[in-house]
Amino acid sequence: MAAVTAAVSFPSTNSTSFTTRTSIISPERITFKKVSFYYPDVSSGGRVVSVRAQVTTEAPAKVVKESKKNDEGVVVNKFKPKEPYIGRCLLNTKITGDDAPGETWHMVFSTEGEVPYREGQSIGVIPDGVDKNGKPHKLRLYSIASSALGDFGDSKTVSLCVKRLVYTNEKGELVKGVCSNFLCDMKPGAEVKITGPIGKEMLKPKDPDATIIMLATGTGIAPFRSFLWKMFFERHEDYKFNGLALLFLGVPTSSSLL
Repeated sequence: MAAVTAAVSFPSTNSTSFTTRTSIISPERITFKKVSFYYPDVSSGGRVVSVRAQVTTEAPAKVVKESKKNDEGVVVNKFKPKEPYIGRCLLNTKITGDDAPGETWHMVFSTEGEVPYREGQSIGVIPDGVDKNGKPHKLRLYSIASSALGDFGDSKTVSLCVKRLVYTNEKGELVKGVCSNFLCDMKPGAEVKITGPIGKEMLKPKDPDATIIMLATGTGIAPFRSFLWKMFFERHEDYKFNGLALLFLGVPTSSSLL
């Protein structure tokens, strides 16, 4: 909002003056110029009048974003690339139909409670083997798809939802994503190098009465699966969701529903 005060003055002290007026207006930008105009007077033949305007503005209230960077009890970067946690694959299942355009797999890794995480965090996975330069592969980040209790409810596992990346490049060559294929091809019992957990900006809201709007496409459902699992499938003494949850999930075909 802006308060505008305008005053009109005459060069002669005994001349008639206009009353100062103040108006409240709300345009985004206001531009004023000092101008003169011709004021007709019968006795003197005309006078030059100076008009001045002063604008005072009130700054809009600043919206303070609630940061989760200092959220207590959230563990980050416990395991790093040089010293990852060695987990073991317990389950790996394809969850899309055979006629779906692409494969998506749900996998569960053992952590024995050594990789504590919260809903909305991610972990890193370092695939086996070396790259084209003969160096170990770098880690890839994946959103965690299980609640903090894990799919088995004992806080000793972590789950991922991974889409196998396969495409044909401009040369007509078949290209396979290094880590996604490593994970989708993993057999139960195989070892997996895990880093993290990381991330605090996408944690599930603590307020049990919150309205949570979730937008996902394909495997983007992973972090929201962890939300929904805790909100609707688990029982907690200190938490019961009473709010509103809206999930918008986009997939190309019904057989791609996760």
